[in-house]
Amino acid sequence: MAHANLDMDCLRTFVTIIDVGSFAEAALRVGRTASAVSLQISRLEDQVGTKLFQKVGRRMVPSPEGERLLNTARQMLDLNDQVVEALTHQHLSGEITIGAIQDFADSVLPCVLARFGQAHPGIRIAARVDRSKALADAVDKGELDLAIGVHGWSNRPHKKIRSDKMVWLGGEDFVLADNEPVPLVVFEPPCGFRDAAISSLNEAGREWEVVFTSPSLSGLRAAIEAGLGVTARTLNSFQGNLRPMPPSSRLPKLPPVDFAIYTKPDPAAPALRLSEIIMEELQHQVPRS
Repeated sequence: MAHANLDMDCLRTFVTIIDVGSFAEAALRVGRTASAVSLQISRLEDQVGTKLFQKVGRRMVPSPEGERLLNTARQMLDLNDQVVEALTHQHLSGEITIGAIQDFADSVLPCVLARFGQAHPGIRIAARVDRSKALADAVDKGELDLAIGVHGWSNRPHKKIRSDKMVWLGGEDFVLADNEPVPLVVFEPPCGFRDAAISSLNEAGREWEVVFTSPSLSGLRAAIEAGLGVTARTLNSFQGNLRPMPPSSRLPKLPPVDFAIYTKPDPAAPALRLSEIIMEELQHQVPRS
């Protein structure tokens, strides 16, 4: 009996659609048109002999068969990527210095370094966790090969990797009083999140005061969980007993925040490959909203 060979590109598109929640967004992620993405899914459905998506209201969601395929598809893609990576980049050698803001150091960097280290055990990696401006300056000075930080901290060409929603975060039981200044828990300057919070409050004519500063996310988290105030950050930045502030708090809308990879001129092959892995991992990590 002949068996169908599943198309890996179609599988990757299928997983991306589920990860990002829409065909249109998936098309942007995989670099195809919306019609091309639809054709890929039709081809995959022909190969497996069943419908993988169903319409619920205005949204397309995985069918029961699509849900069953998802975990297997992820395993197949991971194995495919490991094999390709091991065979095509096996001769890389040298040393890489990488920097990341704590948002990515906590959520993405462990997976990136583990994957890279397994494929290229001969390459030494030195990692640094710091603020965006410090990392961008370090790349400018040649102290780092590449860094992941907030977009806009350097004039050096850099590649935008993601845009996340910025929200007001507070403790589970924290209530913001209408007649008092907004108590801010923020990084010490310079900090783009701090600037965005203060600028938004000023534009809305809302009084504020900085009640706590810290050089680390763990310090901000502890202060917020203790009920000292609120902060402006992305949902991916925090775990634990924090929540977006409700509309009743009447806090102004915050702008989105863009993240980027900064690289020094003419990066070596290992640094280029590490940058590619970062991009691939970020495609799998969907921004929380």
